[in-house]
Amino acid sequence: MKKTILIVLFAILALNTNAQVSDEVIASKRKAAIEDMKTLPADYFKEYYANVHSRMPKKKLINDAPALQTKSTSNTKALSVPSDIIYPGEFDEVQAVMMTWPYITRTVASNAYAEQLFENKGFPYSSTTYVLEPVYSVPDVSSSATTKLFRSLANGIQQNAQVWINIWNWDDSTSIKSHMASNGTPLTNYRFFKNAGNSFWYRDCGPVAFYFGDNDSIALMDFEYYGGRPLDDKLPIQIGAQAGFPVYTTTIEYEGGNILVDGLGTLFTTDAVYSLNQDTYGLYYETNNTRGWTYQTKQSLSNQQVKDSLTHVMNLSRCVVLPQLQYDGGTGHIDLYTDLVDENTFVTTKHPSVMANLSDPMKVESNMATLTAMNTDHGVPYHNTRIPLPAKNDGTWYTSQTQYNNLYTRSYTNHTFVNKAIMQPVFYNSSTGDVQGNTTALNIMADRYKGYSFENIDVRDFDGYGGAIHCITKQIPAENPVRIYHNPLRWLNTGSIASSEVAVNAICQNKSGIANAKLYYKSPSATTWNEVALTSSGNNMYNATMTINLSAAVDTIHYYISATSNNGKTIAKPITAPNGYYTFVYGTTVNGISETDVYSSINCIKDIETISLGDFYPNPAKSSTKIEITNGAKSNVSVRVMNIKGQVLASSVIKKGQKTFEINTSDMKSGVYWVMFGDNATTAVKKLVVTK
Repeated sequence: MKKTILIVLFAILALNTNAQVSDEVIASKRKAAIEDMKTLPADYFKEYYANVHSRMPKKKLINDAPALQTKSTSNTKALSVPSDIIYPGEFDEVQAVMMTWPYITRTVASNAYAEQLFENKGFPYSSTTYVLEPVYSVPDVSSSATTKLFRSLANGIQQNAQVWINIWNWDDSTSIKSHMASNGTPLTNYRFFKNAGNSFWYRDCGPVAFYFGDNDSIALMDFEYYGGRPLDDKLPIQIGAQAGFPVYTTTIEYEGGNILVDGLGTLFTTDAVYSLNQDTYGLYYETNNTRGWTYQTKQSLSNQQVKDSLTHVMNLSRCVVLPQLQYDGGTGHIDLYTDLVDENTFVTTKHPSVMANLSDPMKVESNMATLTAMNTDHGVPYHNTRIPLPAKNDGTWYTSQTQYNNLYTRSYTNHTFVNKAIMQPVFYNSSTGDVQGNTTALNIMADRYKGYSFENIDVRDFDGYGGAIHCITKQIPAENPVRIYHNPLRWLNTGSIASSEVAVNAICQNKSGIANAKLYYKSPSATTWNEVALTSSGNNMYNATMTINLSAAVDTIHYYISATSNNGKTIAKPITAPNGYYTFVYGTTVNGISETDVYSSINCIKDIETISLGDFYPNPAKSSTKIEITNGAKSNVSVRVMNIKGQVLASSVIKKGQKTFEINTSDMKSGVYWVMFGDNATTAVKKLVVTK
């Protein structure tokens, strides 16, 4: 017994001795590891990244420790959030994009390659016992393809916004800056944050930013992340504290790669979010038990509870949940096959015909058919344009979905907007890969994303990971946003139209007010733009007309909108204007628009010609108000009630023959609202005042 006690005491003394010299020992080991990297082969860490930095952490940690003590938490408690939250679209202006650097972790005792679970604590990545021991981590500054990927990404971001780089130790900034400079891409527009981490999938674990209040203040939503990465789960709270943003924490488990918002209150996601919240495994915590860690249980939630919670914390007018893909690397995230180029337009992967009958490609088509059957907040169907699926390196297609899932999971849509640029994943370089296929795809993308500059980044080192550029970045929205909401004119048949004036409407908003708004338009061959002032109807609503040629069989107009705030900030819509613009096709023979293998538009209903409106009464209204429709509506007409920030609060349809339309205002706050009847090209707009 005495011998056992002495052994324990010696062990404690040894630990204390190590603690006294640990800073020096670890500093020496870190310095040696950095130097060692400079001589390693380029693909030396490939297996390490596949094991330690896989898109999802090892689930077997929990399965390996069934006897650990657990804590319990409830996901159902309502989180108090501001009532006027706006989650901006990723296509909106940003001040910064957050990323981290790839890290290599080793054990202090043996220098074995390891996985960090808690700060400076982890276990060898080949371990099967998962007992915590001291570890140290260094940024990968080797010549690996992964490092080149992150280096290219940081440089591409800083050309268009500030790049925020989270590092695990403050002195890592010196190594990273030296590495960037020695490769000809010195950091010049950057900010470092110091927070220990687990991996680099910052889209999923990072803060989800939103605006709130009359001053468009920025705050962060902190969703719960995978239990196996407790340090990454803390990132939103830590970044909020360091950047000066308030943080709201919810116990809903959700990853950013499954969040696609339009800036107007609609969320598109997949039912993977349901699965995450049905299990009972939660976050990992340090303890003093023999393993050094435990995990927390959580309450299983129903699908409706999850949907209600998302609607609440994200201030949603719609929460659209689609079936997830099964062969996308395991995440089920929506960002693996579609994104939004603006609040009206999806850009979606188009699979080749040889894959068209496989389950995931069919599910993509079904999901997009569901979305394009829905109306935007402007009252017209979503537009869906397509880009190709990336092929294998030799240009051939995948022989099975399992092969694609395990070895590739490639997608061109998994990119990141940075103001007027796109950080774009590609799958080739000057000498290897499917050069022709990638070049063709990039030409198509340049047409779909008009005016954007592309920073092409070879991401083949991520093959099989289930993610690319979008998954390792997170946008931080701009201060003082100038918002322009507009449903683009796409096409119009002029055969029965008497007027050569086409209406253009937009909501333009800034906390200081709008000094002026302008419409610019021209024919494709013209070298100069026609400039027309948008007239204010008050409370952020603006309108103008542009002149078309009624005798033309087919003609085209390019146009964009610009708004300048009272505090001197100017933003265009599209943000890339004048290099980017909307394309409006019209004429006596025009009955739609088309893109190769892509899209055929629905017929345009000329709502202005099918409805004649009176005025709302009473106006101001308290509990309800009505409007008369002279002689009844001649066809169905969409109706949206919008606040002065452009958020749609309610939508409805006036049916053919209907003679009155009533709006329930009992739940609306006092203020000014706009009621829009019809689509953008032929819209009637009525002001409504609510007083309580």
